[in-house]
Amino acid sequence: EEEEEEEWEEEEEEEEEDGEGAIKKYKEFFEAFGKTIKLGIIEDTKNRKKLAKLMRFESSLTKDGETVSLSRYVKRMKEGQKHIYYIAGENRKDLEASPFLEKLKKRGYEVLFMTDPIDEYAVQHMDEFEDHKLMNASKEDLKFGDKEEKREKKRRDKAKENLKDFIEWYKKLLGDKVEKIVISNRLTTSPMAVVTGQYGYTANMERLMKAQALNDPTRYSFMASKKTIELNPYHPIVTKLHEQSKDKGEDDEVKEMAQVLFESACIQAGFDIDDQTGFNQRMLRMVRNGLGVEEGAEMAEEPEVDEEEEEEKKDDKGEEKKEEL
Repeated sequence: EEEEEEEWEEEEEEEEEDGEGAIKKYKEFFEAFGKTIKLGIIEDTKNRKKLAKLMRFESSLTKDGETVSLSRYVKRMKEGQKHIYYIAGENRKDLEASPFLEKLKKRGYEVLFMTDPIDEYAVQHMDEFEDHKLMNASKEDLKFGDKEEKREKKRRDKAKENLKDFIEWYKKLLGDKVEKIVISNRLTTSPMAVVTGQYGYTANMERLMKAQALNDPTRYSFMASKKTIELNPYHPIVTKLHEQSKDKGEDDEVKEMAQVLFESACIQAGFDIDDQTGFNQRMLRMVRNGLGVEEGAEMAEEPEVDEEEEEEKKDDKGEEKKEEL
């Protein structure tokens, strides 16, 4: 019996080694041919489903450097989960901290991280995988398809009614910078998120397309995404700003705070700020108010230096240079 156990343990160790070796070999293969596979998904409609099985991505459940296939993702989906969720951006660190993932993380749903510039474009050519729709976590109308979603919608409808005046005030303040303002179903700890429409470019895609259009800026005019603000109606910043908008809606300070909140959410989402100078001035005013520094406060006086001391310093520097030479 002891001999049988030892043989079984040896076989198990060999299988583990074989598995690790296979993973390592496939990683090397994908590093070499991954982009070709992704181009195949874009161009080869006949073999798209087969090629999709070869795709590998990092995810919210993988360790650094590890990847997961779409088939493996589907096998370990949570009970009640109907969709495959993904988000695209420059690097994993930024994507992990994205507010777009807050509710998904709370539900325990895995999210694929797409950090290769071609990833998002390739996935747009795949509507679904094994009957599960691929859903971009950074676009509006995020759906979960579970029982809790219906209850959450009723809560959002009530919150929307309570914030009706605030939403109107905020939309009027921001004007054509945003298409609409809605109550979020994805935020749990952030006050606000800026998302794009289902058929518009995400911030990541906009960044990539804009970089390609630099030689001809006129090409970018039709690429600009229509932004939607998603509010977390239970966040203390939103509730306080709601109160301020009712009592001091025309106050410049309240308007500035609302502007900065929106611009900060744009930056966090990966969008460029159109009015960089205005944003900088608003931030400086908020810092000044926070520190209690009055507007127009005088600069501190520069320390006086004796002329003889200045001459001595110059002489010392001259001697140092001579020594170096």
